[in-house]
Amino acid sequence: MQLLYLTIGLTGLTMMFFGAKWLLRSKTVVNFPIKEGSKEFKIKKPGVYAVCVMGGGLIKGFGQYNFQLSHSNNQRQIKLKRPILKWRFRKNWVMGVESAQFKISDVGGYKIEITNLSNAATTNSVKKKEHKSRPNPPIRGNQILIKATVSLLKKIAGIFFLVLGVQGSFWGILLAINPTVLAQ
Repeated sequence: MQLLYLTIGLTGLTMMFFGAKWLLRSKTVVNFPIKEGSKEFKIKKPGVYAVCVMGGGLIKGFGQYNFQLSHSNNQRQIKLKRPILKWRFRKNWVMGVESAQFKISDVGGYKIEITNLSNAATTNSVKKKEHKSRPNPPIRGNQILIKATVSLLKKIAGIFFLVLGVQGSFWGILLAINPTVLAQ
């Protein structure tokens, strides 16, 4: 019976590892100030990437600005997708939000351009009360971060795996060491 509990504990540790790996994946490709307006960068590995606005957890006027991504060599446009859930995160103690995602299959040089930033602003809180008490800083002082990410489905699976992994590893290892805990 203890072997079964130990197997549950090790499976939980594996689930916890993959859940954390999917949730915490954040390899920076490029980071630059928004006021530059455009930036050329290189992507060395195919995958899913995100364009993130750093400096706030919520963006007001979200639909009023645009990102345009194109391949440097042939000027072919890359389709950017606005995520359903705007994933909020912190990097180097600065709050950020994923604004757009794109999938890259060809490695090489790319160029991103940011347009229509005049009415966009950021704020750290979603609460209406805090929005009215302080003016929102303009988005021009913020940074753009392009990073490797995973799909929304993997992020949700990562949360699920992390929660079940912590519980499974805790109870599996506890019961493998002391199986009389259930009898009490």
